[in-house]
Amino acid sequence: MKKKIILLCMMLFSVMLSGCSETEKTFSGAGVTITLNDTFIEKTVVQAPFYLESQNQIFMSLRESKDTLAGVGITTLDQYISAVLKNGNKTAEVFDKTEGDLNYKYAYYEASVNDQDFGYMLLVLESDGYFYSMNFGCVSSKLDKYKDQFFDWAKTIKVE
Repeated sequence: MKKKIILLCMMLFSVMLSGCSETEKTFSGAGVTITLNDTFIEKTVVQAPFYLESQNQIFMSLRESKDTLAGVGITTLDQYISAVLKNGNKTAEVFDKTEGDLNYKYAYYEASVNDQDFGYMLLVLESDGYFYSMNFGCVSSKLDKYKDQFFDWAKTIKVE
């Protein structure tokens, strides 16, 4: 009888552990496909045409036509990230990153929303016809904790 109780406890413990794990989930919208985890849900917001949210992080994306932006003098990824930061009244150091075939520029910045401070990792990418502006975000006090996770998720990004 004691062996059965121990076996039952072990089975219940393993079920509890498996119920807590997150599984990967792929999301697509606004010309972007990204693999995050199943704690994210898609929401409709005014700020971005593609917006995903979990309890602790967000991801949002916007794409803009290269032809349209060329009309205002934006033709390179460097010019694009500068314009995105300037448009948001942000100054930040810009970095380059290459992950396999994925080349992007990124920067970190903070912003307050409803008196709460958030930290963001801005990424910009390009395809043949579009520039893409993407943000990973979280409460600013946890940005350092999530940076590696944001880079891991960035590796999964595909753009049209």
